This record gives sequence, structure tokens and C-alpha cells, in this order.
Amino acid sequence: MIITKHKRNLIKSIILIGLLDIISLESCRYILQIPLSLLYYLTIIVIFIQQVSSFFLIDYIIKKIEHPKKEYQINDYLTLKLENKATTIYVDGKQFIQCKFLLLNIPTDKVRDFDDIESIDEAAERLNHDLEFQNKIKIKMPPETEFWAHCSNLQVWAEYNYNPRLLHSNLAYPLLEAITDAGDPIALEVFKQEIKLRFESFNFSTQQYLIENGYLNYFNKEERNELSKLILDENVWMNCGYNYLNANKKKKALESFLYARNINPINLNALLAIAQIYVRTKEYKRALQIYNEILEYYPENIKALNGKYSMLQQIKDIIN
Repeated sequence: MIITKHKRNLIKSIILIGLLDIISLESCRYILQIPLSLLYYLTIIVIFIQQVSSFFLIDYIIKKIEHPKKEYQINDYLTLKLENKATTIYVDGKQFIQCKFLLLNIPTDKVRDFDDIESIDEAAERLNHDLEFQNKIKIKMPPETEFWAHCSNLQVWAEYNYNPRLLHSNLAYPLLEAITDAGDPIALEVFKQEIKLRFESFNFSTQQYLIENGYLNYFNKEERNELSKLILDENVWMNCGYNYLNANKKKKALESFLYARNINPINLNALLAIAQIYVRTKEYKRALQIYNEILEYYPENIKALNGKYSMLQQIKDIIN
């Protein structure tokens, strides 16, 4: 186990205090001819504890003076703290991330120069690269200087309504999501707009990721219906439906398969999956209706024929 230099010095100091106490008291006892007793040993222990306590108190005060804890509150949801020589971001009082290095330095007097940029990569081309990616460019920056640089960056970001183009995407989007979850209405609108932009990219894997990870929950029913119109590939909904079904989330699975059916009304796999869910939820009449619909398009489908017979039997048993 590695012991830091500071801890080693503390241990040495405590040992030295103890030795000096023993030497001093033994000298006094020898001069005054005081006999050994329990009271004498208790006196040594009390004096030692008092001196060590004072020593630790002085050490604590010195460390606080040398490394004061700084805190900067940007708004009700976002706070930065300088802790142990590192900047830490807090969202709604909970630690979000410790900033390892300064990704980008935004000059507050030039923010409007970037109104037309589309990403942080474009912004980086217009900004001073001196503070960018310290893991590549080895620049030693005092922790306090870096702390105030982070504060400045995030202050600008918040003042400009959490504009994602003003922070590196690795930080902007997770932080925006955290502030949204904390209840900031401005962050919610910005975050919803960013989600919508990704749906509008028509990238099927991205759309599926957003659906499966619950990003549609940030929207109301009407907004979700509008977003669903941007999903043109029925396989996006089919994949989501199967994943929900495997996780036993029947309601979400049914919703996904119904969306797939809306895109392609005669999608056999979607219709079979919908019928399967109705069977699992014991909605036999609905399942029978779906099996009949399948047989209209696919008259010789064995699964639909067996399913129809099974549903008729289930319904008959219930009636009897």
C-alpha cells in the first residue's frame, strides 16, 4: 500500500510529539522525584491526545488556506465546485461529472459569432485551440484557473439557453439530459428539439436507439405521434417490439408492432406479433380478429390457422 508523502510526514510528526512528551515528563519526574503511578501514565496520554488534536487542527486549517474549496452556482440546477484540485459539475445537488480537462474555451465577447455554426467542430475552428484537448497538448494549468474557465464556459452555455453547439457533444448532451431530468423547462425544450433533429436524420439505428432508451417519454402523445411519422422503416418498430417483448414489456411491444403495422398494414410478422401479445394478455377476441385479418392476406398461413382454431376454442370454453 502506497503512503503519500504528506501522510508519512504526519506519522513522523505524531511519533516525534509522543517522544518529546515522554522525554519532557520523564525529565520532570526525575527532577521532582515523582513515583510511577497510574495517574502519571494517564497524564502522559491526556497531554499527548491534546497535542495531537491541536496538530491535526492546525494541519486542517493550513490545508484549507492552501486549497480553499470554491463553488460557483450558475443557476438553480447547475453548480460547479473545485474539489481536490479538480472541477466537478453538480446537477440539482448531485455529482454529475468531474472535468478531467478543458475541452473548449468560449470567449464571452464572441459568442454571437457562432450563431451560424452547426457543431462544436466548426466552433473549434474559430476558437483559440490553446486550451483544447489537454490530453493531446500537454499544458499545465493551475486548478483554480481551469475551474474558472469551466465556470465561464458553462455560464455562457446556460445564458444562451443550453445551446448544444457551444459545448463538446460528449458533455453537452448528457449534461442537457441531466438538467432536463432535474426539471429545468428551458433545458426540456432544447433537449426535445435535439431529439427531434435526430429523428429527422432518418437514421434507422439512431431512431431505434432513441425509442428503446425512452427518449419518446419526453414528449406528449400528440408529439410522439408526429415523431412516429418520421420513422419510415417498419423494421425499426419491429426490432423495438421484439426487444420489448423479450423484456416482458407487453404494452410497449404492442405499441411498437402497431406502429409497424401502420407503415405496412400487411406485414405478416407484425400481425403475428400483435396476435401473440393479445393471446398473452388473454384478449382472445382481439387475437381472433388479427388471425382472421392475416388469413385474408395469407390464406394458407399455418400459424394463423392454428391460432384461429385455438382462439375459437378459448372463446368457446369461456362461454361454456
